[in-house]
Amino acid sequence: ATTVFLEGHSFPLIVKKSDGGFGYDSTDIAAIHHRLKTLGVDWVVYVTDLGQAEHFHMCFEAAEKAGWTSSDGRLCHVGFGVVQGEDGKRFKTRSGETVRLVDLLDESVTRMEKSLKDRVAEGKCALSPDEVKSAAEKIGYGAVKYADLHQHPATNYKFSYDKMLSTSGNTAVYLLFAHARLASIVRK
Repeated sequence: ATTVFLEGHSFPLIVKKSDGGFGYDSTDIAAIHHRLKTLGVDWVVYVTDLGQAEHFHMCFEAAEKAGWTSSDGRLCHVGFGVVQGEDGKRFKTRSGETVRLVDLLDESVTRMEKSLKDRVAEGKCALSPDEVKSAAEKIGYGAVKYADLHQHPATNYKFSYDKMLSTSGNTAVYLLFAHARLASIVRK
């Protein structure tokens, strides 16, 4: 194998595997070279989960060691927390275990619509069928946004539809319902 050993790291970057193949190290280093030398960019920002921070910092050090970076060029890694399933295991995008955003939004709206219809049937809510559909979209989309944005970006979190769409706790649904109740009290 062809490797690059960098000071301060207990393992090398593998530029070329012993079987002649190439892995993430080599493709990421090649991408850095392409962006800096072919495209001539001044600033490259990689946004990935925090678990990949050391890998990218090693790639950046290798690029610097190879003389590809200039004094005005910057290579940066912005890390974010890992999204995990309810079982605590990380979602893996390459193996297809993740939920696509469009499916997440659709499912949130579907679940919220069912919840609102149940509330109407129980007499807890006085929305018409058209209003239920519209409110389900707004609350469902809001729940997804809030669930993502209320987390610190570097914190891992467990993905759960039930938690995200809960009517209690630190959720968009709870905040929206509380706002609606307060607005109703003010109107009366």
